[in-house]
Amino acid sequence: MENYEFFNGFGGFVSEGREYEILLDGNNRPPAPWINVISNKNFGFQISESGAGFTWSTNSRENKLTPWSNDPVSDNASEAVYILDEITGEVMTPMSLGRSDRGIYRVRHGFGYSRFLHEESQVDQELTVFCPLDESLKLWNLKLTNQSDKIKYLSLTYYVEWVLGTQREQSNPYILTSYDNEYEYLYAKNIYTMNFQNNISYLFSNETIVGYTGDRQEFLGHKGSIREPRGAEVKLTCNTGVCYDSCGAIQVSVALQPQESKLVVFGLGQSSSLNEINKIRNKYREVAAAEKELERVRAYWDRLLGTIQVKTKDRAIDILVNGWLLYQSVSCRIQARAGFYQCGGAYGFRDQLQDTLSLLFTDPGILRGQILIACSRQFEEGDVQHWWHPPMGVGVRTRISDDLLWLPYCTAAYIRSTGDLSILKEVVPYIKGPVLEENQHDIMFTPEVSVKVESVYEHCKKAIEKTSFGEHGLPLMGGGDWNDGMNEVGMLGKGESVWLAWFFYTVLSDFIPLSDQEGDNAYGRELEQKREKLLQSIEENAWDGEWYLRAFYDDGSKLGSKENDECMIDSISQSWSVISKGAQEERAKTAMKSAWRYLVREEDALSLLLAPPFDKTNKNPGYIKNYIPGIRENGGQYTHAAVWLAIATAMQHDYDMAQTLFTILNPIYITQKKKEVLRYEKEPYVMTADISLSPPYTGRGGWSWYTGSAGWMYQGLLSWYLGIRKEGNELVIDPATPADFGDFSIEYKYGSSLYEIRVESRSKGMLTTETITVDDKTVHGNRILLADDGEKHYIVV
Repeated sequence: MENYEFFNGFGGFVSEGREYEILLDGNNRPPAPWINVISNKNFGFQISESGAGFTWSTNSRENKLTPWSNDPVSDNASEAVYILDEITGEVMTPMSLGRSDRGIYRVRHGFGYSRFLHEESQVDQELTVFCPLDESLKLWNLKLTNQSDKIKYLSLTYYVEWVLGTQREQSNPYILTSYDNEYEYLYAKNIYTMNFQNNISYLFSNETIVGYTGDRQEFLGHKGSIREPRGAEVKLTCNTGVCYDSCGAIQVSVALQPQESKLVVFGLGQSSSLNEINKIRNKYREVAAAEKELERVRAYWDRLLGTIQVKTKDRAIDILVNGWLLYQSVSCRIQARAGFYQCGGAYGFRDQLQDTLSLLFTDPGILRGQILIACSRQFEEGDVQHWWHPPMGVGVRTRISDDLLWLPYCTAAYIRSTGDLSILKEVVPYIKGPVLEENQHDIMFTPEVSVKVESVYEHCKKAIEKTSFGEHGLPLMGGGDWNDGMNEVGMLGKGESVWLAWFFYTVLSDFIPLSDQEGDNAYGRELEQKREKLLQSIEENAWDGEWYLRAFYDDGSKLGSKENDECMIDSISQSWSVISKGAQEERAKTAMKSAWRYLVREEDALSLLLAPPFDKTNKNPGYIKNYIPGIRENGGQYTHAAVWLAIATAMQHDYDMAQTLFTILNPIYITQKKKEVLRYEKEPYVMTADISLSPPYTGRGGWSWYTGSAGWMYQGLLSWYLGIRKEGNELVIDPATPADFGDFSIEYKYGSSLYEIRVESRSKGMLTTETITVDDKTVHGNRILLADDGEKHYIVV
């Protein structure tokens, strides 16, 4: 048996925390699908412990190859591999497909792959599913071992249900299937689609194909299902064409000598070039090619996730920081943009900018690229698309007020960390399209690319200039600031946001030095005046006595005040009073204490967004009120904001509170016992977007994987709690761990150099960093100069 870490009755971490193994034994299975999201830049899939999931190319919503399901009860598969023992007539599957009567299945989710391990009828099955790094392709590497003393004659069938669009119900009548005899692959096309009409989806194997069909009725049989299809037991008739209920199924035959092992490869891909299909098809006639691609995938993730490795006494922090949080951000948020509970496909303007912030240490080029993408989604007037679908660019223009400001915020963060000022000179065109009319909340269309082209610096300035102010001198809330659910607070154009005021203050503070570096000094002075005036307005109008208000409604009444019986206090106004470094010290301390008192429920491991929830108030803050009290934004834990609160406590050097908050946010701690898993339900190895406060569902995780809280949790733990930040070519070391956290070490690969950092003696009560030893030399302060010199450097703090 494996040495599990944090085994909870359903699964645990193995391979030093780099894989999560789920044990399916009879009816003992997780309370909800526990999936992996596997992707490269243009292609990917998700797969649950039962083998269910879906595959997509280019855009996970608009161009699904197979059906996406978010039914946590049935978790229906739409792709499967079957093994028929031709002597006994028995059909086996290397993944359970939800069956509980076939012995034990072990499922291992890793970075860039999932593995399914099963033995039945003396056939040992090991299936590894993954995407190569640079191909629009999903590979199934199935290794079979004959454990008996007789020859095994096996017939293997690979089956998929086609969508080739957004929804199967719409596309199915227009799917044409066919077979290429020369190159041996079954292919399918949607002959009635707007955006992906040249694409051909195809199935192949490294073994000779002996049967195939494009007819789902033939494969499933009269009363069959994907768990027990008729087509896995018989030879397929080689039917393809149009007017079928479409599918793709291919069959191969193998014979295994006693104790012999054999690897069989199946592939599912999509391309608009027949040439490319033939090339890929030929490449994978060799099993070694598939094994080599799997090695490349592992090496890619090892390199990306291995840039920084931490070693602390808190193993649950190590496991998250050393792999899972960044993997969740890159594979799911940045590349796939889909999870089990939401199949987005689109880019969110603010969303992927924030996600890519988490890569400042490991691959800042991804953030740089996202900044340029964001500039290209800015209208000539300065506002931006709230979200848009690649590759078409169709998206929404809204009155949401914070989106555009993440552009200067992230640009400044990128430059602060990398020192790369050249990004400000990059030129990017704007987009143009219909402007919102007075009574329009939002409008969806495909914009044109403008002839107007400006530098990133000018794009950032335009975003800053677009922000306008209300009668209290605070930024207008518009159609929602970060909290889209508060879309009616300032819809008439008068409501003001206190959170946005703190955020705008942060953006101005970060951007002023850039104006000076660009020689735009007059503008820098203008921003400085704006910033001072803004701070004055916040402190005069937004302090409620024990915490900061959340907003003012259009009619001037307060939101997030002790005068309110619902949403009396909101987390993000308090956390950003600290993160912005703007609030008066005493007020910031008081505000954070209030947040702790009213919003943090240690006994339920919850850090709430606001309290009490909206329920009966005669005011209409927006669609947030449509959620049941205690669910999602309406007074549950909205994890993204909960991480901000934890970061703010770390910045205040409130060590014990920081430790408590980061601990209750850690999914590994929420799921240590079977009872806790049954309450929380979701995967122990990734972050969830929200957690309910509403009895009897208190403590139940909301949607997992597809949440920006993963990237923020990574930044929070690494840069603020463990206190490792990079500024230009300097490393700042400023931990916020409490005394009983003990010593810890960090390995950081900087170019060709390796920095080994040890933080020692914090247990002796010395909690500020005054001197650092670098390669036996003493340095005053908490900064060291980084050198990319191919050497190993030892740092003791």
